[in-house]
Amino acid sequence: MNTIGNYISKDSTIHHLHPLTKNLLFFTIFIICLLNNHPLVLFFIFLGIISIGYAALLPVRKALVTLSGIALVIIIFSLIVWPFTLREGQVVGNLGGFDVYSNGIWLGVSMSLRFSSIVLMSIFWFMFTSLSEITRGFVSMKVPYKIAFTFTMAFRLVPMAISDITTIANAQKSRGLELEKGSVYQRLKKNVAILIPLSSRLVGMLQPMSIALESRGFGSSKMRSYYSDTQLTRKDYIMLISLCLLLIVSIYLRISGLGLITRSVL
Repeated sequence: MNTIGNYISKDSTIHHLHPLTKNLLFFTIFIICLLNNHPLVLFFIFLGIISIGYAALLPVRKALVTLSGIALVIIIFSLIVWPFTLREGQVVGNLGGFDVYSNGIWLGVSMSLRFSSIVLMSIFWFMFTSLSEITRGFVSMKVPYKIAFTFTMAFRLVPMAISDITTIANAQKSRGLELEKGSVYQRLKKNVAILIPLSSRLVGMLQPMSIALESRGFGSSKMRSYYSDTQLTRKDYIMLISLCLLLIVSIYLRISGLGLITRSVL
């Protein structure tokens, strides 16, 4: 069973953090990635995310293998778009009548590192934070419980939908439908045979889900009770203070322009 992207119970310091701290760890890393656009800075951020994975005793190598497929698309897209659209720096060449600028190349590398870092941190977040903890973390951030629950439920449905797509596709292939053959238009047309059963499956899940929520009294009380009530510990406060300092330094570097390739692109 592929555990990448699913919660893995481990006896690590990261796992024992409060759900609020785990959520803020993810969002702080996300914001820091957006505040910087220098490849060297983003490279060290990427290494820092890998160290978080090792600290949480997660299968980092498997996560990097999973990331490689996504990162390849990101790298190709970034190196095609930015060298031609960002017209700053020195002209390093000409391709198809369009000048290629040095800052555009570096920004393409930076964007590849940025999105790869965000995706990798997202994978680790789901691996050291259960869905119930994500909800608890949002509630601790004063997010209304219904909104937090809806947000978490969306994460819960994504892997189910992916699993259903695989099952339906295999079923259609067994009936002789060749999804990989033909032109792009023909392949898109064949995917209708997957989308219709998938839509029917998702709609059919709504009624049992609503019945399950009503049977548990969802929304009947404004005060939500929990099976266990965890409190912030010393490790949580140390982590939260460290995240605040890291965020302040990143904001200062952004405002001062230190370590930025260009101010024209966030």
